Amino acid sequence: MSMTQATPPIPTSGLLRRRMMPVSRLQWWFLVAGGHTLTVLFFVGWFLLARFFPPPSPELSAEQIAQRYVEDKDGIRLGATLMFASFALWAGWGAVIIAWVWRRISGGRVLAIAMIISLTIAEMVGVLCAFFWALAAFRPGEVSADITMTLNDAGWLMFVLPWPPWSFLCVCLAIAILRDRSTDPPFPRWVAYVSLLTALLFAPAGLPLFFKGTEMAYDGVLGMFVPFIVFFVWVESVTWAMGRSLTTEDPDEPNVRSFPIEADGAS
Repeated sequence: MSMTQATPPIPTSGLLRRRMMPVSRLQWWFLVAGGHTLTVLFFVGWFLLARFFPPPSPELSAEQIAQRYVEDKDGIRLGATLMFASFALWAGWGAVIIAWVWRRISGGRVLAIAMIISLTIAEMVGVLCAFFWALAAFRPGEVSADITMTLNDAGWLMFVLPWPPWSFLCVCLAIAILRDRSTDPPFPRWVAYVSLLTALLFAPAGLPLFFKGTEMAYDGVLGMFVPFIVFFVWVESVTWAMGRSLTTEDPDEPNVRSFPIEADGAS
């Protein structure tokens, strides 16, 4: 008969205790700091550097599109770089939301896995649209104007057309919130209704594939700006609601709720 020696608990005093980050604080940085930072980075890159407001009309000629990239190539390159960084922050932001769904909701594992897949697709879509804009700004004036126009179209259509993963992500979160029967839920129920409305208002983003010169094109109110605005309203609503819940947790709770950053001498 063999006996297995139990692994002694890692001490929580001295240097190790000082090098522990409470889960609530880690989540706060991922969710609140990450959520607000991704919004700021995207807007600085999209609005101020790339100057994509208003978007170039799909009715412009190839020469007009190419000339815009020639004139703004440095700003578009820098703007795309900030957009890449903003989409990277989605990983931490989404992880906090999905972890809550996984552990707190009946049937949460299925919802959480669906959200992971949707978020992964959505993040790749965001990276690819910025990539196409950056690629169009890489050799403007050196390659055919038709190539630059095609890359520009690819970026804008990638930006709006793949709306179903975003809508499905919102629907999964809404279901999770509505199924939460805890006495002190992190999300008020109005966030579920905002998520459902957001999922619905994403649908017009599919219209730019069929229209070039109306409000349903990728530079129009329905085709671009309605989905664009409601997306960031949703992000800020979710961030604000769950951020309030995280701030009510004790940042110095015992190590059962702490995440070890570094354990010197522990094995």
